[in-house]
Amino acid sequence: MDEKFFEKNFEHSREAAKITLDKVSSWEELNAATEEEGKEKFSERTRELWEDFAVHGLLTYDKEKGERVLKPFTDLDGKSSIEILKLSGINTENLEYIKPGESLEGAINIDTGDQFGVVYNPETYTAYFDHHGKGEDVTSAAEIMYKTMTDLGMIEKTEELDRTIDFVTKIDNGKYPPEEFLKSGKTILGLQRSIEFNQLVEYFKDHDDPTEVLDIDELEKYGLKESAERQEKIVKEAMEKMKEMEEDGKIVETNYGKIVLNMNGELAVGSSAAYVKYDGIINYTSEKSFAVTLKEGGFDEDSLKEKLGDNFQGKIIRGNMWIYNDSDPLKVSLEDIIEVLK
Repeated sequence: MDEKFFEKNFEHSREAAKITLDKVSSWEELNAATEEEGKEKFSERTRELWEDFAVHGLLTYDKEKGERVLKPFTDLDGKSSIEILKLSGINTENLEYIKPGESLEGAINIDTGDQFGVVYNPETYTAYFDHHGKGEDVTSAAEIMYKTMTDLGMIEKTEELDRTIDFVTKIDNGKYPPEEFLKSGKTILGLQRSIEFNQLVEYFKDHDDPTEVLDIDELEKYGLKESAERQEKIVKEAMEKMKEMEEDGKIVETNYGKIVLNMNGELAVGSSAAYVKYDGIINYTSEKSFAVTLKEGGFDEDSLKEKLGDNFQGKIIRGNMWIYNDSDPLKVSLEDIIEVLK
């Protein structure tokens, strides 16, 4: 067995195959009488050699500490990517949560690292399954992982998995109408944070549409009755808070439309509620970090840098996200951010 075998069989996943090939002690380990046996040997070694993983955690505001802290949880895209690995028979117990956008050297970095597609650095044995770098396709880390694992023959492609991954990709790229938030206590779309990946796959065995309103029996079937009640309360409180913020003048007019000013997580659900009525949101945390996101359109990065000069901080992700969460103190003030958006 030689490299031509992998070029032939793993046309769409050559970078991922390198993660395994770089770690085998010799090509003889993969020798087999037939191509089918060769694929199986490769799968076995992949399950043994893919050991260290990193995924972005969630940054939340800790009111007691007065700062954003990293929580050892990830979003649906990150979770789904990990579940695809598990379905492939890969042990993901050695998993580290890191700051969004950062990467862990020597690990397989999932949904973080500012790369696009499957990227492998042989000098450091560092790999990426990510979609935050520059790329033309609308995709997700889960979709990249799913296509890779099916291409490598590690899992079987199914209709329910296809639907599940399509759902994850659309959520991660904000492709569902923001108005869906208002009925989120009655749909899988709204309750996706409360459901496990395998339950999501089961849902898509029976349903095509994640925005379908579920009755009480179906909510109980998927174990979502209590989650639905909590989400109904969250929606009600969020829209009441939005009304208060409007009255307090926390909606600013910009060149990008009307944007909600969310200081220190006052609007707990952030963009989910803001996008129902407005065009974007500024999440600003005690002069230590910020995230500005737009419902549609994109930032003019050159214009932002020109206006702020040396005070420009952060990075633009997928065109519609401007974020800063590094350890260095903020040089750009909230007033500066608002001004350059006008």
